[in-house]
Amino acid sequence: MQNINRKAKEYIGVLLGFPVIDQLKEMEDLGVSVTTHTYDVLEIAIRDLKKSYRSLKRAGEELDLFAMLVGIIIHDTSKASLRVGGDSILSHSQVMLKKPDRIRKEATGILKKMEEETGLILDPNTERKIVHIVLSHHGRWGRVTPSTKEALMVHKADEYSAKYHRINPIGADKIVELMAKGLSLDEIKDKLDCTSGIIKDRLKRSKVELKLKTNKQLLNYYNANKKIIIGDEFFIKRITETKELIKKVDKFGFETLVKQCELFNHFNDNQIFDRNL
Repeated sequence: MQNINRKAKEYIGVLLGFPVIDQLKEMEDLGVSVTTHTYDVLEIAIRDLKKSYRSLKRAGEELDLFAMLVGIIIHDTSKASLRVGGDSILSHSQVMLKKPDRIRKEATGILKKMEEETGLILDPNTERKIVHIVLSHHGRWGRVTPSTKEALMVHKADEYSAKYHRINPIGADKIVELMAKGLSLDEIKDKLDCTSGIIKDRLKRSKVELKLKTNKQLLNYYNANKKIIIGDEFFIKRITETKELIKKVDKFGFETLVKQCELFNHFNDNQIFDRNL
């Protein structure tokens, strides 16, 4: 019984070792690495599965959880291939909308490479579900919309992650703290490794909440109170959750967290891989 998911574990282990995964680690989208976002999508999807089906066991009886895991892991690989290849002026989002065949080709190419590397051949239905998950994860903002339960779950998880956790977690509190030490905004930008736009946005959010007009007034408020309000409730939620997410992935590592996810307990090799070959 303990070996019922041995091949599935092997498959995911090899997939996580692909060079494109390392490339995604080095890529940031609004201050969050792509692999951190990928893990976030996985966590959110698992949370939603439990909520919708009451347990992962029940979810596994109706959905292909292995297809969901693989689809989540590779759903954003084109962010790396487009940048590394340098043969397209389109972004990942634009390709999802205008050239979905390129996304399909990349996803099927990864699965074919996995077959060569592991000797494991996916059940055709599982393979189709994985490719569809990748093609449709942008939902109405892409060319292909989700038509399976698995794809819809992944799309919703990706959408939630983008809404709440696709944000540079720097807050005005850190900026004003450095201002109080005498640093200029340009020096703060370099120290925090962010753009001038981030600095301007964060200071503006804090001033709006405190009903202040100038950065000098904000600095005086900080000096008097030793703290400031960084934004509204929604913004604070986004910043707090994103900081916790980044901290978790940095501490344990993307690959380790994926390998430890609860979905593995509900994989059955006989349902995942083609038994006719």
